Amino acid sequence: MNIIKRKADVEALLKNFDQLAEFDQVGQKHYMVFEDTERNGLCTLMKYKNSSFSIHCKGASYCDEEERFLESEELIHYLWKRRKAVNAVLRDSMKEKIEA
Repeated sequence: MNIIKRKADVEALLKNFDQLAEFDQVGQKHYMVFEDTERNGLCTLMKYKNSSFSIHCKGASYCDEEERFLESEELIHYLWKRRKAVNAVLRDSMKEKIEA
């Protein structure tokens, strides 16, 4: 997976999310954690077996009450706005695969 340079790259990320993300055996979902630069915390993007996506963020001074499920266009917009933080995770993932 390349870093996000265009909105089409966000769509590719979501399409290949299962291959890029970690898997939570207990919750039976794929997930990716990235920095919440707006509120100084961490956000977790999750994909469930039914292909629905949700987001949950928390930091030292805040915690979202619950996961927020996002429709495709809203999710693309959300990740596009935060592409710098998502790209940092993608770069780290690419480094780990090269070093392995």
